[in-house]
Amino acid sequence: MATMKIMIVVEQFDPNKGYLEYYLAKELIKLNHKVYILTFNRKKECSREISGEGFEVIRIPYILSIYSYHLPTLRGVKYLFNLLRVERIDIIHCQPLGSILSLFFIVTKNLFNFKIVGSIVTQLNLVFSSWGLGEKILFAFSKIIISHYVAKNTEIIFAKTSGLAKIISRSYNIPQGKFRIIPLGADPELFKFNSEARASIRKKLGMSEDDVIIVYSGKIDSSKRLHILIEALSSIIKRDRRVKLLIIGRGDAEYIELLKKLISDENIAENVIFHPWVDRTMLNSLYSASDIGVWPGLSSISIVEAASSSLPLIIARYPVEIYAVENGNGFTFKIDDVNELRKCLEILIYDEKLRREMGYKSRKLVEEKLNWKTITLKYLEAYMDARKVS
Repeated sequence: MATMKIMIVVEQFDPNKGYLEYYLAKELIKLNHKVYILTFNRKKECSREISGEGFEVIRIPYILSIYSYHLPTLRGVKYLFNLLRVERIDIIHCQPLGSILSLFFIVTKNLFNFKIVGSIVTQLNLVFSSWGLGEKILFAFSKIIISHYVAKNTEIIFAKTSGLAKIISRSYNIPQGKFRIIPLGADPELFKFNSEARASIRKKLGMSEDDVIIVYSGKIDSSKRLHILIEALSSIIKRDRRVKLLIIGRGDAEYIELLKKLISDENIAENVIFHPWVDRTMLNSLYSASDIGVWPGLSSISIVEAASSSLPLIIARYPVEIYAVENGNGFTFKIDDVNELRKCLEILIYDEKLRREMGYKSRKLVEEKLNWKTITLKYLEAYMDARKVS
């Protein structure tokens, strides 16, 4: 297999968060490809450094940021133009397409003879939370740009599921043939059940082995629908004080206060723990201490990591994350349906054998399909196919 030069473009890069771009770059390096991660920084100067994993991180300055999209400085654009001229990149992987940088690459792709692939941000989170006027205007503008310009100049578009691909296809009028379905993954060496950690964490949290711990981790805001989870759990906790809820993360202070008021009004405060955000290397211990992972709203890579730690899952039934329970390792429920979520919770809370069986299936799903090594090979195949497009 010929060595490729691959540039992964993201608006922000933090290796400690362990997102797609980090693991993809790390695994591609192991396969002897040259990998760059291009992102932004707040400094006026451009920078370039080799990470401990062997990929290069290139940061360029920006003038301003609008809803997480960055406008590069003229110095940054010049630096990038010269970089493309010297390095002769084969594949530009934009996360996401439709950003200002992806437009720059589309303008220059024929000049430097590289191919463009990437993913598209959708309006799917409107299902879980309303947007302000500014966000709606930005989305409407980006929809026009993506539909009429970006998609036509992109070789392959990635989607986590076929359901999501259909939504994007309809929203942006993109042919289905442009899509490649590749899910998110987890690191099965970092995320795996640890019995010692389970005992240690439960002791620190003041919980016994008889307690049944439901865990959520990630950003805390209205799109995550944690109030639905609390409403569903409230009556269960009142009947059975062994049931506990562990919420890990940080986010919208106003929404967190709303959750705490709801918990207080329901008189279940002693059974709910808000745990501070932790580095991803610590998450496995908290998952190991838990019994059921629940993501009642817009979810993230956390659900796959929880599955890797052998947790059965309960997630909202929408097209993005269904792949995470395709091995019979969890339940889905209708968005915002408190009663259906409560029924799912009751089944798993009171059936320890089923929890173990589903947890085992969660781990097998990651080992066989949803691990970064396997997923990277899928991306690599897509990159090779993109290079064949004339």
